[in-house]
Amino acid sequence: MLERGDELARIDELLEAARGGSGGLLLISGSAGIGKTSLLEACGEVAGEQGISVLRVRGDELVMESSFAAVRELLSREVQAAGPEVLEGAARLAAPVLQGDAEGGGDRDHAAGVLHGLYWLVANLADRRPRVLSVDDAHWLDAASARFLVYLARRVDSLPVLLTVAMRQGEGPDPDGAEAALTELAAGVLRPEPLSEDATELLVRGELGARADDELCRSCHEATGGNPFYLRALTAAITAEGERPTAEVAGRVRRLGAGAVRTTVLVRLARLGPDAQRLTEAVAVLGPGSPLRHAAKLGGLDRERAARAADRLRDVGLLVAAQPLSFAHPIVHEAIVAELPQSRLAALHLDAARLLFAEDAPADRVAAHLLSAEPYGEGWVVDALRTAAGQALAQGAPEAAVSYLRRALAEPPAPKARIDVLVELGAAETCLPATQDFAALREALELARNPRERAEIAEQLSWALVVAAQNASARTLLESELESSDDFDPSLVERLEAHLIGTGAPDLATQGIPDRVARNFERFKRGEVRDPVMFAALAQTGAVVGLPAVDVAAIARVAVRDERLVEDWWPAYWGGVSALSWADRLDEAVVAADAGIAEAQRRGRASMFMPGSIHRAQMAFRAGELSVAEMHSQGGLELARELGPAAEVWATMWYAGTLLERDRVAEAAGLLDAVQFSDELLGLWQGAVLLVDRGRVRVALGELELGVTDLLDADRRMAAPGYQLSVLNDWVPTAAATLEKLGRREEARELAHRELADAVAFGASRRHGMALSVCGLLESGAEGLAWLREAVRILEGSQARLEHARRARAGPRAARAGARPRLQMRCGRARRAGTVGARGNRGAPTTRGAERPRFAHAR
Repeated sequence: MLERGDELARIDELLEAARGGSGGLLLISGSAGIGKTSLLEACGEVAGEQGISVLRVRGDELVMESSFAAVRELLSREVQAAGPEVLEGAARLAAPVLQGDAEGGGDRDHAAGVLHGLYWLVANLADRRPRVLSVDDAHWLDAASARFLVYLARRVDSLPVLLTVAMRQGEGPDPDGAEAALTELAAGVLRPEPLSEDATELLVRGELGARADDELCRSCHEATGGNPFYLRALTAAITAEGERPTAEVAGRVRRLGAGAVRTTVLVRLARLGPDAQRLTEAVAVLGPGSPLRHAAKLGGLDRERAARAADRLRDVGLLVAAQPLSFAHPIVHEAIVAELPQSRLAALHLDAARLLFAEDAPADRVAAHLLSAEPYGEGWVVDALRTAAGQALAQGAPEAAVSYLRRALAEPPAPKARIDVLVELGAAETCLPATQDFAALREALELARNPRERAEIAEQLSWALVVAAQNASARTLLESELESSDDFDPSLVERLEAHLIGTGAPDLATQGIPDRVARNFERFKRGEVRDPVMFAALAQTGAVVGLPAVDVAAIARVAVRDERLVEDWWPAYWGGVSALSWADRLDEAVVAADAGIAEAQRRGRASMFMPGSIHRAQMAFRAGELSVAEMHSQGGLELARELGPAAEVWATMWYAGTLLERDRVAEAAGLLDAVQFSDELLGLWQGAVLLVDRGRVRVALGELELGVTDLLDADRRMAAPGYQLSVLNDWVPTAAATLEKLGRREEARELAHRELADAVAFGASRRHGMALSVCGLLESGAEGLAWLREAVRILEGSQARLEHARRARAGPRAARAGARPRLQMRCGRARRAGTVGARGNRGAPTTRGAERPRFAHAR
């Protein structure tokens, strides 16, 4: 702790804050041996004196290949001591990690749910007592544990928890940029400096005695660069040699340099004899915490010889004093591994895997060794890796599962089992955040000969492509498979058709979707549709292609009542929910949306919660509950920023409209400035909606030409494949009014009357009333007044209170044109009902005053 006063003071501050309930992340970053571990230990000692419980874990190269191994080591003892009640509530989602439960879906949502559960577990533990979670050598954490650290760090400020993380800069695999994320989130970053010459002198003389002269102290500082661990190793080597600290020794030290400190470790080891060397090799392969019996077997030693060798290694400071066997410092481990030939290292890992497999050790420990072993086509290896992969997926660690299954393919598996391994690998790859080509599923599809097997793989691959935002590839695949579907079971054909309608429709390049909807709508009327995904796809896409609202609502009701959608196909569930909203059944849509959001919270499904928030925001917007709409939009956008750029773009939809309605034009403009309007985005429904939002913002800023160009461009893009933009966004009123201001009155009238015809055919009172009002505002005198009267009459029967309120704004103009008092009265009532978030007198749904739905725990 020489020259570490500032660091210790910062640790004291953060511990005090954690005791008061305001947690934080302390990151200690620096090179090997600089003193990161000593600072962690000092933090733990102070915390213990203050009554704060300290939980510790240390990463290593072997654990790095496991699934949540570091998290289990960090939390499992505390969970066992606390009892089963600590895993109640949302924390139960962490059970697969801590209890080895192999059940659970292997998808992105399940992985997110596990993180959510682990967070709640930490929160439950912290409720009982403030905690310090101490993570050393975090650069060697397994990917799943690193992901959890980042997840926890984003939320730890609401807990009485200090998360202390030590890592070397720029070392290890750094999954998903964990080092950069932790650095950004840290409440403090400590970067210990090398010791000065004065501090080096104190340390050297403290180890070698006062006879160590100035020249030797300077030589030690020069050789080690002031690195505390290297200094201790160097002084230990001098002491072990039995030499007096003389000028001759100083000269030899100066010539060694810091890099030679590792060499001194190997020299000291060689002098202990072959048994010690074989035992250290075994411990280096098995990893820290190795039982003596395992190290002895792997090293080919009997019990007595292994015990004597372990004692000698402890005496010279290469192993820690306690059982089980661990090296005194990672640098010692690294020095020994670096001396092993690759073939020898691979053989030792295979032997270690056999040893652990025979003892029925945890599957991920066996698999971690097999990753470093050479493949020889052994069947047990493939089985062990597949078992480990299945458990990793159940635990929410898809990165580990992918590694295990790729290694299983390299073994390789028997030809009959290859497709199974490929499909399992494909399922694991779909859980990864990185965009990819899903080569495993494509190969499995090529190898599949059984029609059912082929259709099921095609469905899995298409879904993976959609999740990865590769809609065009998914569309091509589905179209290709449906062309050769004569051999498929009818139920599989319906499922593939449903995927093409539901996931292909938002891709504006998809051809023939309206025809597919019409054909399956006829099947629905004949009672032939059976698949819940088809019900949802037919409702959502049917609304956009112009099926009558009453039929859309009927189909959507069937979809959202099927529990299978929420459990297995939640994007289809949200399709059914949105269809209810678009069909002007807001009360039913709100009930279904709130149920879906609650289920997403219960399961910890972030990617299910986010779109639920966005759809719920649109419903509140249409109901005139603008504060509620903004609340849901903010919550969805906050979560989307953690899910990635594609999710963030989606979460921006409809948010700008709420801000505009609240006269916050600058905020709406800033929101859309962050969106990249690429050709890829503009080829989707989402792009058209965002283009409308941008157009409306531009009009509000006075950029009329640019704004109306965006609005008409969005309409053109949606109309090309046969879709109606007005189902998704209220663009016509702004477009018509802007065209009139620009002197393009006939174009405005043509647009308004086209929209009225489509609205009448659709049959939703909200859209019908809006279209009537647009027509009325473009006409003067009695004709315009008649349109407006009819609009207000129809909107009074709608749950869309915002649109009712908008017509109130036409009141003064209508009055100037000769409106009767009854029309003014209706407009005034609409204003009161629609703009303050109150429940309208026609039973419009409301959530005013409701607590903001939260995905993550907050204090």
